[in-house]
Amino acid sequence: MIKILLVDDQKILLEGLVKILSPLDDISIVGTCTLSEMTAAACHKLQPDLVLMDICMEGRTSGIQICERLKTEFPGLRVILMTGMQEIAFLDWARTAGADSFIYKESSGEAFADCIRATMEGEHIYPDVMGTAAFGATEVPLTNRELAILQRICRNMSYGEIADDLGIKKRTVSFHVSNMLVKTGHKSIIGLAVEAAERGYTSAAE
Repeated sequence: MIKILLVDDQKILLEGLVKILSPLDDISIVGTCTLSEMTAAACHKLQPDLVLMDICMEGRTSGIQICERLKTEFPGLRVILMTGMQEIAFLDWARTAGADSFIYKESSGEAFADCIRATMEGEHIYPDVMGTAAFGATEVPLTNRELAILQRICRNMSYGEIADDLGIKKRTVSFHVSNMLVKTGHKSIIGLAVEAAERGYTSAAE
């Protein structure tokens, strides 16, 4: 069972995450916190395995500063930082602060769960912002990793085969597929694969 502490100053987001994650058999929400300054105290009291925390919150202390403190005080604690803002600088700040993973708030519930599980298994999930291929009605760019996975899906490779080929977990493949569907607006990976084939991206650089 993965014990999680949720930290965000938006109560509606906390409530949404609780509703999404609580029903999962392998995840337990041990607490929520709306003040960044209270996170360390909550960790001492609740002893979570992982903290899922907003990178920007109201108050004197940012998620970045709290992450640095948590990684010092609780060496075995996993920290995932999240944000709703598309600022590339946040990725660098999160890495520098020692965050284990990073996820955007608009990600699906399944993507959040997959990110949590992969992070607990020792993976570091970070969006690759260097993607160049654009998909969907709004021409959303896919990352290099997402495109590599999509190319293999177009070759009829299974998620397990893709994971082995790329040296990642099968769960991580599912995480990226879920993100691609959310970003592009496609209802299924088949539709996205068809678009990729039509645009000639199936043999793009990996």
